[in-house]
Amino acid sequence: MLLLLALCSAAVSTVLAQPPHILVLLADDLGYNDVSWHNDAVLMPHSAQLAREGVTLEQHYSQAVCSPTRGALLTGRYPIHTGLNNGAIQPLIPYGLDTSEITLAEELRRANYSTHIVGKWHLGFCNKKFWPTKRGFDHHYGLLNGGEDYFSHTRQAGYDFWDDEEAALGENGTYSTTLIQQRAVELIATHDATKPLFLYVPFQAVHGPLMVPDVYRNMYQHIENEDRRTYLGMITAMDDAVGNITQALKSSNLYDNTVIVWFSDNGGPVNGWPPVQMEAYGSNNWPLRGAKITMWEGAPELLPLCMLPSISVLG
Repeated sequence: MLLLLALCSAAVSTVLAQPPHILVLLADDLGYNDVSWHNDAVLMPHSAQLAREGVTLEQHYSQAVCSPTRGALLTGRYPIHTGLNNGAIQPLIPYGLDTSEITLAEELRRANYSTHIVGKWHLGFCNKKFWPTKRGFDHHYGLLNGGEDYFSHTRQAGYDFWDDEEAALGENGTYSTTLIQQRAVELIATHDATKPLFLYVPFQAVHGPLMVPDVYRNMYQHIENEDRRTYLGMITAMDDAVGNITQALKSSNLYDNTVIVWFSDNGGPVNGWPPVQMEAYGSNNWPLRGAKITMWEGAPELLPLCMLPSISVLG
């Protein structure tokens, strides 16, 4: 994925004198058959438009679970080299992405980028030396762990929603996808266009617990399985956020000089697998075998897309 970012950025730089802005949109636990260009039942028009206008990679492989993928994205190194090969970092586990590793955010900040993460970190919680504001990001807004309640932002009796290094207690009660969208739009609207922007937006969605406002769940009333109905609603809510974020780029005249990369950290959990997750299972990796955490293709084969509006505009 770092290579993809580099190639996309280089392509834009050959056309435009100013370094491109970079927007990375990361879904969580999205299944192979959970995107509208594979499944007509999924409502995600904004992401589908990016897919039509950009480049989709139908055979792209990542790690089989959350933290290893995120570490690989930000370092360009396999998890076995970064201390993340054991899987997702649990809230009470005392380690994180090794502090000797240089992150993409650190390198971009050296190149005069403004660096922001809005969403889920999941690369270390136990010590602030692992937190995103210590790993190259100017600002972080969102959650540090994973699996929290989407409205109360709690897990294991602890609150986990942050504005930089302070608990954002006022966000209690608001759906996390909405909060992530609002902050990303605000950052874009107030960004100094003369400075390149790196905006990393790792959504909490569509990881369990399966929760979504009724307005989105009701879009899928024809779906009999309640878990699947909620999960699809979560996808559409996330897609609305993607649409509002990309529209903010256009409204701020940043869109044509922005590299947009969209993908998931791994495939979805299906049919009671992985069994360690005490949650419902609503995703679909068809026609691939397996699910999140497995080594079958249903876990690591993803659907990234790269969008380079400036190249498209210039033909």
